[in-house]
Amino acid sequence: MDINIWDKLYELISSQEFYIPVITICLTFLIIRGLKRLITKLITKNAKTIELKRKNTIVSLAQNIIKYVLIIFALLIILSTWGVNVTGLITGLGVAGVVAGLALQDALKDIIMGCNIIMDNYFVVGDLVTFNGFTGEVIEFGLKNTKIKSVDGSVFVVANREINQILNLSQKSSTVVLSISVAYEEKEDNVKKVLDGALKEIDKLEISTKKSEYLGIDSLKDSSVEYMIKAYCRAGDQYELKRKSLSIIKKHFDNNNIKIPYPQIEVHNGKRV
Repeated sequence: MDINIWDKLYELISSQEFYIPVITICLTFLIIRGLKRLITKLITKNAKTIELKRKNTIVSLAQNIIKYVLIIFALLIILSTWGVNVTGLITGLGVAGVVAGLALQDALKDIIMGCNIIMDNYFVVGDLVTFNGFTGEVIEFGLKNTKIKSVDGSVFVVANREINQILNLSQKSSTVVLSISVAYEEKEDNVKKVLDGALKEIDKLEISTKKSEYLGIDSLKDSSVEYMIKAYCRAGDQYELKRKSLSIIKKHFDNNNIKIPYPQIEVHNGKRV
């Protein structure tokens, strides 16, 4: 009886119905892993930091498409090995697909538009966008919908088929204009020299995209002279650039004894000045 069991086991293992599906599954798994690595290497090769997140989104989409295509192909091979009429099955699936397509038109529109968004470079996760007056960061992007999170934490979910026009703020540069208060007793040439040194340090920041500019005196106020400078960065980085720029300017002013004034009132006690 034991011999019969081993004979049957050997017969099962040596049959096409067993080893072809096993080999197909193993090869499919290995091919999927290999193609994922190859696609990642080819698409993200020599990618700059700004382009990397966009290329990673394309990599994810390509990997998923290839994975599902290979799985379907492997299933057809296995079913064919088990004697299933694959041609008839494909025909039946085609008819069912037409019916499902008519019933799920909106879902198909979302998927098609999701592919278009990636291929036409509308936006990717991490971009700052404005849609229908709502501004925020794209925190999640799928083939059916997109989630945008504003500064106050509100999350706006929009179906991809509705995204026919969107303003991507991350694909353009942003300008930071600062008005720096300096005491009247400080000489303009000296202030300009110190600000020029500060601007050189600001330009070395990773978020700085263009050489900063000294614009000169902007206004004469009651207690201070206002000097204006302009710095450049990517959209969304302007608040960080502003904070870091002010910190650098404060440091340079302290090192060079440039006085930052505070409101003052002159009292003459009724005497003629």
